[in-house]
Amino acid sequence: MMMNLIYQIIIRLYGAIIYIASPFSLKARQWLNGRKNLEDCLPDGTKHNVIWFHCASFGEYVQAKPLIKALKEKHIEHKILVTFFSPSGYLNAKKNEYVDYKAYLPLDTLANAHSFLEITKPKIALFIKSELWPNFFKKMHHNTIPTYVVSAIFKPQNYLFKFYGKWHLRILKDVSHFFVQDDESKTLLNKKGIHQVTVSGDNRYDKVFEDSIQSKEIPYIKSFKGSYPLIVAGSTYKIDSKMLINISNRMPKVKFILAPHEIKLCDDLKKYGLLYSKANNDNIKNHSILIIDKIGILSQLYQYANLSYIGGAFGKGLHNILEAIAFGSYVLFGPKFHNYEEAKEVIRKGIGQSIKNEDELEKVIKQLIKNKHKKNDALDFISEKKGANKIIVNTINNGKILGI
Repeated sequence: MMMNLIYQIIIRLYGAIIYIASPFSLKARQWLNGRKNLEDCLPDGTKHNVIWFHCASFGEYVQAKPLIKALKEKHIEHKILVTFFSPSGYLNAKKNEYVDYKAYLPLDTLANAHSFLEITKPKIALFIKSELWPNFFKKMHHNTIPTYVVSAIFKPQNYLFKFYGKWHLRILKDVSHFFVQDDESKTLLNKKGIHQVTVSGDNRYDKVFEDSIQSKEIPYIKSFKGSYPLIVAGSTYKIDSKMLINISNRMPKVKFILAPHEIKLCDDLKKYGLLYSKANNDNIKNHSILIIDKIGILSQLYQYANLSYIGGAFGKGLHNILEAIAFGSYVLFGPKFHNYEEAKEVIRKGIGQSIKNEDELEKVIKQLIKNKHKKNDALDFISEKKGANKIIVNTINNGKILGI
């Protein structure tokens, strides 16, 4: 009871802090304004059969897209609702032929959860990865709404398995079924008395595989590459870009594409190369560095790479390495990768490696350009790992667990 009371206080304090910060923070204003008149964005559960997906942010939405598509195709008469916690997810996600409604998730209070579920009356709810909201889970359990947590991964050091996480851990028993990425996650949950678990794998592999077989040509990139080796650097930060620009100056016979993780970083980089928005068939051949100032094309750029570099691992955390690997590219990244299982496995498989500094990065690039890696090793890795969505959809549709 005490932990529940503390949580209810904390969640309201969180909302109050967002409100206080809103005059000074664009994200805080977006967070608040997006939740105004929320009922207008939601499907009427008395008129429609609703399948509800919740994604924390845009990355989880991208991961969920193949699963959304698969369930929509199986249940064409149902309406798909996708909710987001963060503004970046809501603002970047577009409604399409598979997504009928998108909205912000209300703050996790009992009153908000009750109101939201009374309006939408979802037939099932699917939470992607690690979004665990106690009041919503409690209300869904009370309303007998089948609730699935998809592509979850749990580690012994997770707060849920510490003494102070016991209350939150009990909430997980309100979940109808977990689809987890690995055996360790299943074992940890089983030890805590949670047995409604299936090891389905990581459905990000399904997403990148689908993207790779549906690849589209990106204008001007073939002309830019010509007959030179091409390094595609995705989701770069200042430290990543600085190293690669320095290396480019010393390797004139190699072409580089830099795709910063935020478009605003392009302003600082444009003096070193050509902005993609300014490219044409005539000027693009005269540059050795191309700066990508367009959202939504990075994953498709990797199809042209002889070698890929993925940013973030010199800072807060490594970005998506699987998009590049799905096209058969060898991947390089910085030293902060140990919280990313896919990075550790890629190193073990010999289709990627971590580098510690600029000198090592340059040395490795030269070695890899000289001694070409086996593209099929990377392709086989993705092929072996995909299949999570099929397991999830089949489990739901076959009635092995309560659902639609």
